[in-house]
Amino acid sequence: MPRGPALSGFSFRWQITLLGAMVVVLFAGTFMTALNALRSTRSAVMSEGKQSVAETARALALAYAHGSRMQPPDAALPNPPTREALAQISQRVLETTDGIVGGFYWADGDRLASYAYPSSDGVTEGEGVSFAVKPAVIEIAREAANKGQPAERVFTGLGDIVLVHAVPMSAPKQTPGSAWAMKRLSGLPGANRLRAYLEAMVLGLASLLSLVLTLVVVRNLQGGVRKIEGGLAQMQGNLSSQIEADNDPEEIQRIAKAINRMAVNLKQGIENEKQIENRMRHSERLAALGRLVAAVAHEVRNPLATIRLRVQMCEQDANSSAVQESCAVALEEIERLNGMVNRLLSFAQPVQLHPGPTELARLIEQRLAGFQEKARNQGVCLVTRFSEESGTVSVDQNRMAQVFDNVIQNAIEAMTGAGGTLSVSLGAVRAAGGSREVCVEFADTGKGMNAETASRVFDPFFTTKTTGTGLGLSICHELVRAHGGDIQVASTERVGTRIRILLPAGNGVAANN
Repeated sequence: MPRGPALSGFSFRWQITLLGAMVVVLFAGTFMTALNALRSTRSAVMSEGKQSVAETARALALAYAHGSRMQPPDAALPNPPTREALAQISQRVLETTDGIVGGFYWADGDRLASYAYPSSDGVTEGEGVSFAVKPAVIEIAREAANKGQPAERVFTGLGDIVLVHAVPMSAPKQTPGSAWAMKRLSGLPGANRLRAYLEAMVLGLASLLSLVLTLVVVRNLQGGVRKIEGGLAQMQGNLSSQIEADNDPEEIQRIAKAINRMAVNLKQGIENEKQIENRMRHSERLAALGRLVAAVAHEVRNPLATIRLRVQMCEQDANSSAVQESCAVALEEIERLNGMVNRLLSFAQPVQLHPGPTELARLIEQRLAGFQEKARNQGVCLVTRFSEESGTVSVDQNRMAQVFDNVIQNAIEAMTGAGGTLSVSLGAVRAAGGSREVCVEFADTGKGMNAETASRVFDPFFTTKTTGTGLGLSICHELVRAHGGDIQVASTERVGTRIRILLPAGNGVAANN
C-alpha cells in the first residue's frame, strides 16, 4: 500500500495547530500589507509630504522671527540679513527634517537668500534648487511675501512630484520676505510597486499553502474514516480481519487499534459462547442417553444373569466335551455382554470423584507399561517426554487411569498394521486467563481423521470401528470435564491424531516457576 504525504503521519492535533498558525500568519501578513498599501498610496504620500513641507516652512519663519526678537531694538538684523545668519537658521531647522530643502526669500531684489539642503554630510548650505524649479520657488515665495499669507504649489514632472510651500515673515525694520520649503517625491506612484508585487506574491503563496494544508488535513481525515468503514465492512464477514493504520495520524491509529481489540474480544466471546452451547447440547444429549441406557441396561442385565446361570449349570451337567466347550464360549460372550452393560450403567451414572495428590508422570508410565506387549506386537514405539514442571495434581487416580487407557488403546489401534510412534508428553502451560494448567498430550502417527469425524469423537455411540461401542472417548470427555479440565483433539488424515488433556494445576501442583 503506497504511503501518503509525510504530513499524514502527524496527528490531527498537530495538523490543525499548524493550519491555525498558518492562518494567523496569513492574517497578520494581510493586515500589514494592507497598512503598507494605505501608507504607500499617492494621496497618503502627498498629504504627508505637504504637511512636512508646511511645518518646515513655518519652522523657518518662527526661527527667523525668534532670532529677530533676540536682538535689541536698536540692533536689528542687517537689512537684508547676512548670508551667514540665514545659513545658520536654515541649517538648524533642517537638521530634523528628511529630504527637505528650505531657505528665505526677500522682496528686496526679488531673490532667494541663503538656503540649505540635506546631503550625505548633513545639512549643507548651497545651491540645492535645480535650475528648472528655482523660478517656481521664487514665484511662490514672492506670492506669500506680497499677500501676507501662505502659498503652496505642486509641480508634477516625469516620475517626480515637487512640493513647495512658503509662509510670509516680517521683522521690525526689515524688508518683507518669506520662508519657503521644498521636497521632491520621486517615483510616485510606482516607487513601491515592486515591493507591493513581492508582498502580494508572498500572500498568495501563503494562501495557497494554507489551502493545500487544509485539503491535506481533510483528505487525511476522510481517508482515515474510509479506512475504518472498509475495515468494519470486512469485519462483518470475518472478525479475524484487522484494520491496518500504521501510516495514518495518531487518532486514526488509536481508533483502529480499539476496533481491532474489540473484534478480537468479540470473536473470542462468540467462540466461547459456541463452546458453551456445544457443551450444553452435549450434556443434554448425554443426560437423555443416560436415562435411555440405564433403562436398557437394567432390562438386559437381569435376563443376562439368568442366561449365565443356566449356561453354567449346563456346563456342569454336560458329559460331552463339545457341549462343555460350547458352554465355555457362551460364558465368554455373556461376560463380554455383561461388561458392556456395566459400561453402559457407568456411563449413565453421575461421575463421582475421589481426588488425591497424584504424580501424573508415574501414572502415565504405569498405564503405558500395561500396553507394552500390545504395542510391540503392532509395531508401535512408545516415546515419553516429561517436563520437570509437571509436578503433582489432585485427581481421581482410578478415573484418570481409565482416561489414559482409552486414549492409549485408541492410538495403538489407529496404527495397527502399519506401525508407528505414540509420543506422550507432559508439561505445565499457561491458560488463556493466566492460570497454570498441566497438559498431557498423546500424539500418534496413525491414519488420522477428517475434520467432520474429529468433531464427533466425543459424541456417545459414535465410532468408526466395526466392534466399538462409541463410549470410550465420550466417557473420557465426561471424566476430564468432571476434574475441571478439558480434552481436545486435532487430527489430519494420513498424518496422525493429537489428543491434549488439560487439567487445572490446583492445590496439588508442586511445579517450578
